[in-house]
Amino acid sequence: MNKQYEEVEIKRIADFHNTLSHCPIHLFGLKRDGEGDYKFTYSAGSMLDGLGVSVKPLPGTSLKELYSKELIAEWTDQLEKAFSGKTQTADINLGVRSIRTTIYPVIGKNHDVQEVVGTSYMTSTTDTEMTQDQNLKKFKQLFNHALEAIVLCRSNMEIAEVNDRACELLQLSKEELIGRSAEEFFVRNGRAAIRKKWEEVLHGKKITGEFRYRTPDGFVREIEYSCQKDIVDHLHVTILKDVTDQKLTEQKLLKAEALNVVGELAAGVAHEIRNPLTSLKGFVQLIQNQTNEFNQYLSIILSEVDRIEHIIKEFLVLSKSNSQNFKMACITDIIKDTVDLLNTQAIMKNIEIKTELEDQMPLVFCDSMQLKQVFINFVKNAIEASSIGDCVKVSMRLSDDKNNIQIQVRDYGCGMDEVVLKKIGKPFFTTKEEGTGLGMMVSTNIIKHHNGKLDVKSKKGKGTTFMITIPVK
Repeated sequence: MNKQYEEVEIKRIADFHNTLSHCPIHLFGLKRDGEGDYKFTYSAGSMLDGLGVSVKPLPGTSLKELYSKELIAEWTDQLEKAFSGKTQTADINLGVRSIRTTIYPVIGKNHDVQEVVGTSYMTSTTDTEMTQDQNLKKFKQLFNHALEAIVLCRSNMEIAEVNDRACELLQLSKEELIGRSAEEFFVRNGRAAIRKKWEEVLHGKKITGEFRYRTPDGFVREIEYSCQKDIVDHLHVTILKDVTDQKLTEQKLLKAEALNVVGELAAGVAHEIRNPLTSLKGFVQLIQNQTNEFNQYLSIILSEVDRIEHIIKEFLVLSKSNSQNFKMACITDIIKDTVDLLNTQAIMKNIEIKTELEDQMPLVFCDSMQLKQVFINFVKNAIEASSIGDCVKVSMRLSDDKNNIQIQVRDYGCGMDEVVLKKIGKPFFTTKEEGTGLGMMVSTNIIKHHNGKLDVKSKKGKGTTFMITIPVK
């Protein structure tokens, strides 16, 4: 009788535990080894999978083995209060559903709490709330991963939210943008116009336009914008697009066309000057052959005519920069011609051009006219960057392996910082008020066509060094 009773009792307990293990309510017990260090004494129910735990924790399993430190930190306050003898209830949000957990202290004989027991069960939101949450998640995903820069502003132009593309465009973090007034990021002379247009947005008008934005590193970007009122939760959306490169391309096309016209005009003018100059030179030589009078003056006239012809020749070279005529040439002679051509300009600024050129340099297969254009550009830039009384140093040497000729043009003028240095050679980037930036770009391309290399070193206030390396073979 007792044995039969025991078997029935064992089966009843087994059925109870089997039912309990599939119960949607999670029953558990915890003991405390120290603040933040809690271990299971008991666990039953099917809540574990809902919490993301794939195995049922055995007695002695620490919460740290199952959950992150951040999640345990959120529970610590309630658990500590439960171990101090107070019943606690907490809701843990899991997106569209949440878990409600109640923790009860187990009071011992000495009125101390050695253990707490708890129940957890999953609660679901309504279908409407679920749909709203899902739509909000989709909106946030679209917002954060949009290819365009998006800024959400309040009616007072305070920035409420920005996406990653906006941070990249404005070169500022979300923390640096959110909470500040949008008008702070416009170049000062455009703020009044922006305020006026923002009033139009608040009256329901969709507006578009362009403004200039100065980046933290000091460069001005051309930004295209479009604004619309009340896109979401009484926030007004502004979409930004960087059109700086597009503007530069348009300017490049216009300037290229203008340069083409100037080049053709230069060639025509040079030819027109050359014709009467040839006649003038011929008559001077004829007079010189017929009489010895005024021979000193006639020699000076011929010398100056030769100099004008040399300048015209250089003028024609610049008008034919796209043509290529490669042959073996002496770079030493090219550099000497360049220095002779620019020496007058240097003297006018009281600047000395010093040269250090090695003798017996090997000939190089090159377009001597194009290389002369490169040297003219670099030496001219060095002169313009120098102050009165400075010197420009032009040196040339054969590399240690005898495979390259290295030409160095150095000035001791204003120099450049790292930000400017990185942009050297880009189309239309220049530090000169009247410059176009094309000279450096053309020079860089010519060096590449000669399989050469250009290295630029500069320090603010210390000067700049251009190192041109041209292969011998």
